[in-house]
Amino acid sequence: MDETAPTDPGDRSFLFLQGPQSRFFRRLGLAVHAAGARVLKVNICGGDVFHWPRPFTRLYQGSRGDWPRWIAEVMDRHKVTDLLLMGDKRPMNRDAICIARSRDIAVHVFEEGYLRPNHITLERDGVNTRSRLPSAPEGVRCAAASLSDPPPHQPVPDSMPIRVRDTIRHHVGNFFLWGLFPRYRTHRPYTIGWELTGWLPRYVTRHARQERALAAQKALMASGRPYFLFPLQLDADIQVRSYSHFGVRDSVMQVLSSFAASAPDDVILVVKNHPLDNGLINLDRFVDSFSRATNIRDRVVFLDGGQGRPLMESDRCKGVVLVNSTIGLEALALGRPVFSLGRAPYAMPGLAATLPDTTLTDFWMIPVPPDPRLLRDFVKILLHKALVLGNFYTDQGIALAVEGSLRRLGLIA
Repeated sequence: MDETAPTDPGDRSFLFLQGPQSRFFRRLGLAVHAAGARVLKVNICGGDVFHWPRPFTRLYQGSRGDWPRWIAEVMDRHKVTDLLLMGDKRPMNRDAICIARSRDIAVHVFEEGYLRPNHITLERDGVNTRSRLPSAPEGVRCAAASLSDPPPHQPVPDSMPIRVRDTIRHHVGNFFLWGLFPRYRTHRPYTIGWELTGWLPRYVTRHARQERALAAQKALMASGRPYFLFPLQLDADIQVRSYSHFGVRDSVMQVLSSFAASAPDDVILVVKNHPLDNGLINLDRFVDSFSRATNIRDRVVFLDGGQGRPLMESDRCKGVVLVNSTIGLEALALGRPVFSLGRAPYAMPGLAATLPDTTLTDFWMIPVPPDPRLLRDFVKILLHKALVLGNFYTDQGIALAVEGSLRRLGLIA
């Protein structure tokens, strides 16, 4: 199916599975229906119901073992032509994707944007290493040559309070409607009850942590010393667990031990915690302990807060080391050398260094900035093939994302 040419909506039947924890999927479903296509949403937990209670919904209340047969029957009964879902690695989503492919059903996968803020990801078949994006410089240059420059756009308003509110709404739905979905199991490694034991103390200490982080960041910037930035990712992030072999502690051990052995003595390593860390792992203590064990405690700065972009904008930032975070693209856009420990769409020669082409030892000694022309070509492909303007949370962001998704799905010109 041509992804850009509109097709007759009346010939198409869209099946929505689990989406982002927001009202985006419901807004998109209503727009798809208004365009003339058939729509069905399958809710598998109480959070799904709270975000899309009606119309066009059905409940799945069975076990994971019965799911493949059940969802296959739904696809056949409703003559499904298009499957839409959030992420391609959640267990029940993986089952549905495999079944859809066996029936020649188009699979459309949403994710948080490769370029943030301002964009969401929407790709055919899969994201990250399952993406259709070219994975080598030659393919990037060839694909970009036939594409026009994307039009400029204004920044899209985003809101962390709305994200938090929508996440709470999802978990409240799971709690109150647990009786409807007794067999549901989240794809996350922790239950919400266990996560709250980490979240609540972090909420209480958030202002003090931010003040300490900003003071440490100010002192770092005033010191004049060069540094590498190591932004941590969430231990529960399914993209990290699926597309790398690094948990957060594994990545800390790998990076700090390599830095201790190979980095120049005058360089600092700045370890910045993820703003949505749940606190179940005391990363401040772990980084402190491991840096002492490797005799680099005086060369490691841990920030549990602060501002990431100014750290990357500074000319004293020698490079950025990460697993496969979308921060990598932001760093590349600022001209900073990037090393990716895991698999990422931008991990290729000329953009981000990665094994086996480059080792961390090489990167500490000679961090190579990205090829600006290759980066422009890669971003051009992203904007044409993988990204949609908007976000999943604010009214304006959702409106833009719905319009762009309808265009990508071939429902409007």
